[in-house]
Parts: sequence; C-alpha cells; structure tokens
Amino acid sequence: MAHCVCFFRLWNKKKFVKSDNSRTQKLINSSCQFIKVALKYISSAVNEQRLSISKGKSYIKEILHTIFFLGHIDMPSIEPNEVLSSELFSRVTTKYQDVLQKYKTHLPRRPPYSVLLDVVVESTGDANVEAVLDQLTDLNQKMFIPFSENEWCGNDFFLNSTVVSFCYFSDFVTSKRTRNYFGGSVSCKGILQREVFIDISCIATWNKAVSLAVCLANMSKTKHIQFPPYVHSTAYHMIIGNVGCSGSEEHQSTKVNTSLAAAAGNTGTALAGDGRIKGYYSKPPCQKCLELFPDTRFTPECSEHRYPAPWEYGNCAECEAVSKLLNAETELNKRISLPKYIPINLNYTFTELIPHSDVHKILCSERKERLENNLRKTNFEVGEHFMFYNPSSDDGTALVPGQ
Repeated sequence: MAHCVCFFRLWNKKKFVKSDNSRTQKLINSSCQFIKVALKYISSAVNEQRLSISKGKSYIKEILHTIFFLGHIDMPSIEPNEVLSSELFSRVTTKYQDVLQKYKTHLPRRPPYSVLLDVVVESTGDANVEAVLDQLTDLNQKMFIPFSENEWCGNDFFLNSTVVSFCYFSDFVTSKRTRNYFGGSVSCKGILQREVFIDISCIATWNKAVSLAVCLANMSKTKHIQFPPYVHSTAYHMIIGNVGCSGSEEHQSTKVNTSLAAAAGNTGTALAGDGRIKGYYSKPPCQKCLELFPDTRFTPECSEHRYPAPWEYGNCAECEAVSKLLNAETELNKRISLPKYIPINLNYTFTELIPHSDVHKILCSERKERLENNLRKTNFEVGEHFMFYNPSSDDGTALVPGQ
C-alpha cells in the first residue's frame, strides 16, 4: 500500500502571525489549525485503509477550496499563503493547482466542517454514534488554540460546527430502519458568510424538499412537508469549558453550563475550567427545527421551554442530516407528502396558489439573487452563471499518497 505523506509535518515551521484585526487573526488561526488537523486525520485514515486514496484526495481538495473561499470573501481578504506554511503552500501549488485557481471563481457546496464530518463518519462508520462523537471531540480538541496572554481567544472556532445531529428513518409498517445520517450546523462566522452557505445549500446542495422547507419557512409557518412515520433525529451541542471561545454560528447563543448539560443528557465528560472541548450533550430541537420538520420524532423531546432561535432557517445541523437521509433513501424521498399547490405572496401584493415545483424555482431565484448580491460585496469574481468547484476532478496529482 502507498504510504501517506505526512503533510502536517510541514506545519512545524508555521507560526501564527499577529494581525491588528482580531477577527481576521482568529480566522487565520482557525483556518491554519483546521487544515493541519484535517490533513493529518485524512492521511491517517488513508494509511489505515479506513478511507480510499481517491476519497482522501477529494476531501482534502474540498477542505482547502472551501477554506480558501471563506478567506477570500472575508474583509479584508485572506490569501492562502497567509494560512499555509511556505512549504505546504508550495506543495499545494504544485499538486493542486485547480484549488488555487478556482477559489476566487468557483463556489463550494458546503462549509469545511461538513466535509470533515463526512470524513469522520466514512472512516469511523455511521452505526456507532458515540464513536463518531468521540472522534469529533478529539479533532475539536486538537483544533483548539488556547488564550494568548492578552486574553483574546486563539481561534474562537470560526470553522467548527458547534452542533451536529444524526437522523434515520424507521418504517412504522415494516419496522425496517435506515442507516444513520449526520449533519452539522453552518460552520462559519459572519452574517454574510452564513447567508452565502445557506443560499448555496438551498440552490445546489440540499435535497429539494429540505430546500423548499427552508425557503418557505421564511414566508409562512404553515406545515407544507410531511414525512411518513417516522423520521428520528437527535442533535448534540459541543461542550466548551469556561465558555471562553464561543461557537462558530448562532447556536452559540445557548450558553453551556454544567446544569444545562446534565439536564439535557450529557454524553461527554463534565465541564472544567480550562476552556477546552469536553464532548457533546444531546439537546432538544429549537423552534425553527420544529417548524421545518414537524413530523420528526426528536430526542430529547421538546420541553415546555422552547430553545430561542434567533438564527436563520437553514442554519441548524438537522437540515444537512435530513437532506442526506432523503438523498440516499430514494424510496423514503418518494413518500414525502407535498401539497399540489402552495400559497405564496408574489411581490408582497397578493397571494396566489402555485404548483410546488414552480414555487421552488421562484424561491431559489430569490436565493440566487441574495447570493449574488452578497458575493458582489466581496472580492469574489461573480460571473454570468454560478460555477461550483468539483473536488473529484482529476486536476493535479494526489496529495495524500506518497509519490
């Protein structure tokens, strides 16, 4: 078997460069640490034959591209050579020219932690949820950068999903159960950045039913999508000791403490005062998840106290997990009940009943318009049509296997 090149060793000479902009510095730190930890884990999984060489190559390319994209649309823009060591930047330039050529012109389909989550599930297996959470906890701990002397957070987990979830379908009639499907909350900070990835997901990534549910939820609280009995879902929130570094998206508004973790069913170790990642605890669904997926059996069940949901529809981990479930389980996807006609408000003047397929096209057009407007506020090169990066292309040679 080809031996894995330990690219993470090229990071030994990389030191975090202090920036006057603490937010920019946190994104640089997070990007640097994320790539370092992800490459090492993928290389190990390939060497141990838990992941194929082709999959390892594709995952590395996708992670690099989406992180470079996030740096590029940040203000001020962050260049790849500000994130990578000079040696690794040179290696990536040689091996993966298409990544460096396309992060300014081609969109990613998902944020970086969603890619890493797929790597973990594929290399660990989906059956043992605890094993997946344990592996994620280990990776999260390695991505953690401690506080510096002047008390600001080292990386603030800019690229980590603070909530992950899994779901499955258990047929009420046949008692047959699908495999588990995992998803992560939108793993980036910044209103514009989250809007960009939610819009990309609605347009090009998620299952059509999930995309339609998210788009419609902004317009109406009416229940439009029904699952056959029963889809089951459980979400887990990252436990961070000392609450020094907040989560990477709006789920951070739910403050983590020992009593909350215990009440929600703590699946990790107890909190400590060093600010490090301690594991995950299972959490009830937020109000927006209940509205998007009303027929779902959530564990833990929603209590009388509803979790506040100030974030946008589509931010939650459940959207990605349910989308994967429906995309993979085609028979289940066919059994989803959608109304033939959906009432929507056109131009905010009158309501009209429109076939759901046409409604999805209309709402996706609105998402494309918002996506284009947001991208034009950045240095991203917006063309006549959106182009999406394909990490499975054969450009370049493999980064994972030895040469």
